[in-house]
Amino acid sequence: MNHKKAVSPQTRASRTSSRTGSRLTAAQKQRRREAARRRRIRYLLLGLGLGLAACLLIFSIWKLVNIFTGYSAADKEYEDLRQYVLEEPVSPDEAETETVETEDGETTEQITVPMERIDLASLQQINSDAVGWIEIPGTVISYPLVHTSDNVYYLTHTFRKEESRSGSIFIEHANSPDFSDLHTIIYGHNMKNGSMFAGLKNYRNESYFENHPYIYIDLEDGSHCYQIFSCHEAPVTDVSYTIGYAADDVYASFLDEIKASSLYDTGVNVGTGDSVITLSTCTSNDANRFVVHAKKIY
Repeated sequence: MNHKKAVSPQTRASRTSSRTGSRLTAAQKQRRREAARRRRIRYLLLGLGLGLAACLLIFSIWKLVNIFTGYSAADKEYEDLRQYVLEEPVSPDEAETETVETEDGETTEQITVPMERIDLASLQQINSDAVGWIEIPGTVISYPLVHTSDNVYYLTHTFRKEESRSGSIFIEHANSPDFSDLHTIIYGHNMKNGSMFAGLKNYRNESYFENHPYIYIDLEDGSHCYQIFSCHEAPVTDVSYTIGYAADDVYASFLDEIKASSLYDTGVNVGTGDSVITLSTCTSNDANRFVVHAKKIY
């Protein structure tokens, strides 16, 4: 006769609790596995994010190194080219004069200046597009001038035709390279390291103009001095970028407009008997440029 062992209610409860505990432990293990998987995914995503950030940082540093290396190379090139500037410019106040007779028999005083302040022939051996030199004493602006058939190439090429963000100082392609036009435009970059035409923005301050009132242009026919009469910001569609004038009322209107646009009164008068130049550089606003206008003194 089989006799079943009696099980107390307490034992049954304990066994039930044990089986339930085993089921809960399995669920907990599953949750732990899910949590671990999510952590691995988070760590993976974090690693990928950090890796991407590191790659972007390295790339940015590489780009900056390339940019500033390019700046340095261009600066060195232009510094080396300054060996072809043979004499300091002569200001109108210091220039010697001579008495000359006009066509109507009257006499007048005419400024005499050095005819060969730069070695243009040597510059043209390096680059046949060279037409002269531009300088504003007391500033970093002292560069060779080039002229070619477009306004694009020298935006990204130095005087020696090396690719560079610095580019060159170049004359509007539609202008005559001998500055015989009544209005000639000269372009240069506003470089972050202060080179090229970056210094033009200093003419926002009247005191800077007072200390640097003249621009010197040296060409094949000799040295020329221009006196600044207006400085201002202008849109790329401004009248400042128009050329092809004759000495008439249209030209007079043009001169009046660019003089009236000046940030301050320079006290310098300009008329249809004057030929003028405009120096132009970019600003932080892509739609605008900063321009400096000057009239020819000699």
